[in-house]
Amino acid sequence: MVNSNIEPQTITPDFGTLKRGKLDILVNWGITSATKLDDMGNEYTEWQYESVRINWVLPAVYESEAAIQAYLNANYDEGENILGWAQATRLEIHSRSAM
Repeated sequence: MVNSNIEPQTITPDFGTLKRGKLDILVNWGITSATKLDDMGNEYTEWQYESVRINWVLPAVYESEAAIQAYLNANYDEGENILGWAQATRLEIHSRSAM
């Protein structure tokens, strides 16, 4: 579980890793927020969520980063179901570490 004061996106591509139609993406789910108080008594929003970084193969050549982001957003939990793949990867990592 990740705790952050920065609101996460559901999918964040790392365009610096884009090579031969593949790139790393950070997939976040189970996103919730709560209002907290800092040491000075100021309110802030804390975000909690599950997260995994995976390497994703793009199904086509895209002309821009915006087009790639649109494809990823459209396939987060529908179509290619990137979320399902990310969650399965996370479960596999946890299962192996429990051995």
